[in-house]
Amino acid sequence: MSLEPLLNELEQKDMVQTLILNGSTKKNGDTEALINAFVSRLEGEVRVVSAYNDIAPCTDCRYCWENTGCALKDEWQDVYNFLKTCDIVVLASPIWFSSLSGPMLNMASRIQSVFSAEYFQKQKLISKEKNGVIILVGAQPETKDIPTQTALGIMKHMNVRRSNVKMIYSLETNTLPAEQDQMALEKCREVAALLNLSQPKEMLLY
Repeated sequence: MSLEPLLNELEQKDMVQTLILNGSTKKNGDTEALINAFVSRLEGEVRVVSAYNDIAPCTDCRYCWENTGCALKDEWQDVYNFLKTCDIVVLASPIWFSSLSGPMLNMASRIQSVFSAEYFQKQKLISKEKNGVIILVGAQPETKDIPTQTALGIMKHMNVRRSNVKMIYSLETNTLPAEQDQMALEKCREVAALLNLSQPKEMLLY
């Protein structure tokens, strides 16, 4: 009897899973350049969800105040199932008006059902603790603070431990495109390598 199917199954169970939410509407743009650099060194299963996916924003219908899950039926259900079991969450976004992009906020608004379950029903829907990465691109370095704090707030409800979040910035894209920003590209690769070495519940600090 061959052990190969069993070994493959065990390998799949141990494989680190990463969910990347890409809030950019621009294909092959600055945000995607850093995502690609990050993924190029990252091991395991990676799922990228972008602004082009069929995910509607929260409508504040308040279904989740009394029910588990979301009343909207679209691609988010599948993304949410992956989110519950993944080990790493990445929020990657351009900075728009000193904030995360509109598409990123639209996707993140669907975490409302997780917040409502915890706040109104005292249920913790995402029990697995995760590592996190924030990737932000923009034209002015002084605009990074607000989107960073917003991203951290979103990650809190994804059960990402704040001390396990790494930040990557490319903030002079008007004059230095992210694909040419060697410091940012190298940071992407360094963080990916670090995550490859770390345990799902403990990111090594450096």
